[in-house]
Amino acid sequence: MGKLSFLFLGANSPWTYGIAEALAYNHHTHAVQFYDWRTYHLIRPTWSNRTPPSFLQRSMPVLPSGYAGRLEKLFLFYLQYVIHKWCQQLKRVSGEHPWVIASEPYFTSWVRHIPTERLIYYNFDDYSLYRPSQKDKILKQERELIERATITLCASYCQVMTLRMRHPQKASRIHHYPHGFVNNYLNPHPENPPEPMTVGYVGNLGDRLDWQLIYQIIKACAEVTFVFVGGLDEQIMLEQGNWQATRQAVLALPNVRHIGRVPSDEVAKYYWSFAVNWIPYVVKHPFNQAACPTKIMDGIASGHPILSTDIPECRLYSEWINIFDSVEDAIALIRKQLVLSTKPQAYDKSLEQLEFARRHTWQVRAHTLEYLLLQG
Repeated sequence: MGKLSFLFLGANSPWTYGIAEALAYNHHTHAVQFYDWRTYHLIRPTWSNRTPPSFLQRSMPVLPSGYAGRLEKLFLFYLQYVIHKWCQQLKRVSGEHPWVIASEPYFTSWVRHIPTERLIYYNFDDYSLYRPSQKDKILKQERELIERATITLCASYCQVMTLRMRHPQKASRIHHYPHGFVNNYLNPHPENPPEPMTVGYVGNLGDRLDWQLIYQIIKACAEVTFVFVGGLDEQIMLEQGNWQATRQAVLALPNVRHIGRVPSDEVAKYYWSFAVNWIPYVVKHPFNQAACPTKIMDGIASGHPILSTDIPECRLYSEWINIFDSVEDAIALIRKQLVLSTKPQAYDKSLEQLEFARRHTWQVRAHTLEYLLLQG
């Protein structure tokens, strides 16, 4: 195999951009974020504030709404053309056709002209849950991608097993590829004590959190400050339901501090500041069953204790994540970990955790991908 280069389609999220950025430290890489006009003007996306590697090129096409859905036939030729153009640009600098990473099923028709031996499917969610009404279409697109791709990468082990069962003839080509974290998420000063008696959560405050469980825990731990860093989904708030009302009750509690949405490059300092990080997800939520929460590695990189409900992906890190099954278990664990966080041995435990974290940066993940591709 000659010189590697990569075209990463759909690097819209911090974790997909993270792997594109990591690859670009050693290989020419083009990261592309696609947006429709409405979404672009609604969220005003920007690239990470981190200085990009010298080998990284970035593009952010903004297209009319429906370009990837009902109007796809009108834009398909253009999308295939621009992907071909990007591939040719990378081929000129690397000498070989780039590896094309497609991170969502809707890219299927856009990459049909990409050689099978240069196509990678990167699955980081159960995409059929995004639009249940289009489940059959999404699964059909995903099936074609998996059948054509040289390898399929799955962020969660649950998705590895699901896709291997659906595509047994490709099972050996479907790999577990959990989220990593960028180097500046690694706590540089584990000797600095966190804010005492704090339990923190970073992420969107939506229906994936078990708000009833959270409410009971916080009410019982009046001596603890619970911090939530993340935005509210205002569109969902227009349709009030039980979980939204419970969320409002949680955020109104006197020992709760709510910090709104913050840029992804700034959230690390919050992880570092909490004495305990937690992932109080709804266990039966289909997204949580199929997901690899970014909070796993981000939390481990803080060097501070992590607690979680019994989410499948969290079970893989039992040395660093304490699982709780009930309100009573959570209360006991929170109080235990808060006491331990003040002991001298907490620093030694933190160093061990950070040493583990260093083996799971995005740059390490990039080396893993290189190895998988070189193995053929």
